[in-house]
Formats: sequence, structure tokens, C-alpha cells
Amino acid sequence: MANQAIATDSYGNSSKFTLGAGAQRGATTVIGTESAFKGDIASKGDVVIAGTIEGEVKSDAKITIAVGGVVTGRLVAHEIVVEGKLAGDAIGSKSVSLMNGSDLRGDVSTQMIMIEPGATFVGRCSMPEQAEKGAVVAAKS
Repeated sequence: MANQAIATDSYGNSSKFTLGAGAQRGATTVIGTESAFKGDIASKGDVVIAGTIEGEVKSDAKITIAVGGVVTGRLVAHEIVVEGKLAGDAIGSKSVSLMNGSDLRGDVSTQMIMIEPGATFVGRCSMPEQAEKGAVVAAKS
């Protein structure tokens, strides 16, 4: 059963997401607003980050950095949505979306990128042949 959830930062900005939306792929992993995590995360289902992570996050589904969420490290997923801040590379085999107010400082490798007005993107974007075929592209270590 999918449940609506909202992450709100200290300024009152909020992100809406659905818990269990990736249930066909696995459970939704949520890093809450008051949580800080150091290390790598691998998930078969969706990952929602409303807190702080330092490390690599991999998902077979979708990774969302909610408003107020901060990631320092690399993201690898089928679909990536950034509403918060990412200092690191984003590798999305299908898409990477930078929403209004987001801040991404790193390189993007994806088949499709969407950047809303008001988003900050400092880095390079590539659309390698592997991404066009729908495969997750491994970044250089």
C-alpha cells in the first residue's frame, strides 16, 4: 500500500513523495530529516533522502533527494530526482531531474536530463551510448 509522505526543511519548504511506490521493485528506504548517515547504501527499491548522507547511494529504481536533503557522494539509479543538494556525480540510466531550488555540483551521466528554472548545476553532462540502451553506466572510480 502506497502512503503519501512529506519532508519539510527548517525553512518550511517541502517535498512530497509516495512511500511504497517502488514496492514492485522493493521497499522504499527513507533517510529522515533529522538523520545523518555515513557509508554506502544499496537498495532494490526507491530511496528518499531528506536528511544527510556522506557516501554512495545505489538503487535499482529511483533516488530522490528531498528538499533539505544533502548528499556528498555518488548516486547511481534508474531515475534520480534532486530537490535538495548533491555534491557528487549522478548516474541515471533513464533520467536525472534537477528541480527548482536544487543544487548539483558534479557530473551527470544519463539518457535524459531535466533542469527546472531556479536549479543550480555546476558540472558536465554526458549521454553515453550505454545510457541510451538503458544500462546503468559505471563511473570511473
